[in-house]
Amino acid sequence: MDEFQLSEEQLQKILDIKNDFYRYCENNLWIRDKSGTIVRFVPNRPQKALIDYIIYCMDNGKPIRVIILKARQMGLSTAVEAVGYWWNSTNKNQTAVIIGHEEKSARNLYRMFRRYYDNSNPIFKPSIKYNTKSDLSFERYDDAGNQVGLGSVITTATAKNTSAGRSDTIQFLHASEVGEWENGEELIASLMQTIPFLPKTFIFLESTAKGKGNYFHKEWRNAEKGLNNFIPFFFPWWLIDEYEDYNDEPIGEYSEYEEFLIDLFKKGFTTWSGEHYDVSEDKFIPKIKFYRRKSKDFASDPVRMFQEYPSIANEAFVASGANVFPVLKLSEMEILCPEENEYDYYKLITGDTHEDFILEKIIFDPQVEDFTYVAPLKIFEEVLPGHEYVIGGDVAEGLKTGDYSVAEVVDITTMKTVARWRGHCDPDRFGEILGALGAYYNYALIGVEVNNHGLTTIQKLRDTFYTNLYKRDRGYDEDFEEPTSNLGWKTDVRTKRLAIDTLIKIIREGINEDKDIVFIQEAFAFVRDDRGRMNAESGEHDDTIMAKAIAFQLFNWGDNDYTQLKVTKKLKKSKVK
Repeated sequence: MDEFQLSEEQLQKILDIKNDFYRYCENNLWIRDKSGTIVRFVPNRPQKALIDYIIYCMDNGKPIRVIILKARQMGLSTAVEAVGYWWNSTNKNQTAVIIGHEEKSARNLYRMFRRYYDNSNPIFKPSIKYNTKSDLSFERYDDAGNQVGLGSVITTATAKNTSAGRSDTIQFLHASEVGEWENGEELIASLMQTIPFLPKTFIFLESTAKGKGNYFHKEWRNAEKGLNNFIPFFFPWWLIDEYEDYNDEPIGEYSEYEEFLIDLFKKGFTTWSGEHYDVSEDKFIPKIKFYRRKSKDFASDPVRMFQEYPSIANEAFVASGANVFPVLKLSEMEILCPEENEYDYYKLITGDTHEDFILEKIIFDPQVEDFTYVAPLKIFEEVLPGHEYVIGGDVAEGLKTGDYSVAEVVDITTMKTVARWRGHCDPDRFGEILGALGAYYNYALIGVEVNNHGLTTIQKLRDTFYTNLYKRDRGYDEDFEEPTSNLGWKTDVRTKRLAIDTLIKIIREGINEDKDIVFIQEAFAFVRDDRGRMNAESGEHDDTIMAKAIAFQLFNWGDNDYTQLKVTKKLKKSKVK
């Protein structure tokens, strides 16, 4: 720009454009579209929503920390790079580091920057000290060796380069396809230390999902819960007009999943700022046709369609094994789940007897790393007079970093999950909690898994004279099953298969209503391995699944014959703060 002789008015106009991303974009940013044509960058809906949030943070002095879960080819990487190029090519002494998961992706990101530079207006094209196959440095020196350029640099690297960016102070970081990174947790943690938590600093973690339990999935889940500094951005595939097909084939009947999609279209999508987008009715069929055509690309691996073109966020994190529970039903259940801060959380404080307890309501605190540990009881429905309840209990060792102990309360009249206690405590302490919870819910029938630590829990219930305990049958392979004096539910190969197969039917047919997002997330990650065994994916839990499965084995829910229930009627004496 030094070569141009400009008036003050022209300089002011240039400055105004420089400080306004959208005006700068109109004059400078060009991209290659999917047909290979170089066209002006005009943000689509997801891109605009993301850019608007970035501008909001900059205007309000907030550091930009964003994690992006995306469908294929929605242009979100393009939007991030557009912001990165704009900022680093118009401001002094800025360092941007762009990391792809492999050499090819890093090269493509670099080409995007070069395209921005090559096609920008000469007035806004900064001097270059050097450019390589991976870097752009906006510097220039006069004859005396003094720096007169911006002094800013954009560097691209791959996630395999574990030293990328570590020696610099960085203002802008874009980590692309983090779900593919082998060393994501270590590398991101290292890079985060190079970026000060200051206004006008930028971190973007962006990826399509790659199963559960990896670093990107953990960070996304933490962002949803408000447990890290990242704001989660997810956009469903159907949000952009490009994903439509206007072929002449008759649509025919909709599948169950397509009916679910149409419900999503009608509901629409609301961005972080409250801007609402929906799908007009005349576009329902073109979008369904697109989805059908695209699904054929994944005929050999249908589950990948959910990963590559997710309709809701949790759907994207399809399990690496075969899902045990029907994904569609889980997706429908997830829509009904409240936000994390909308549940009714309680501490259950036990007393000297089962009836002498206190329920202390607690407000959700997103700053607490594991709020479940602090307030592990969620109540979805208060106890109803005359209703009978069962409680399934899954017992853990009690370590804060280990599995959870879970109590699932089911109203056998409505089949609803009305409460869930999920936390960490010693097995004997869990027995006290189960006793109090059982007393509150009309002395519910309690069935505790007796494997390992469950024996301690059962013994505590007996010692405190809780009499309505489940007694297991002699054996599920005998002709005539009879109750025995053996207390609790014992999980082995046969009984686990029976309990989980029953639960599959319950979920598939919508028999049980459960609005707890914790159960939904566990169910999404519960898979069959190559040997047909059913367990949680690596890094996930299945405690709420087992507690629910046990609860539905405590009574004959299928034919409404509740003869197994032996509920002792007593006056409820609870205390509520």
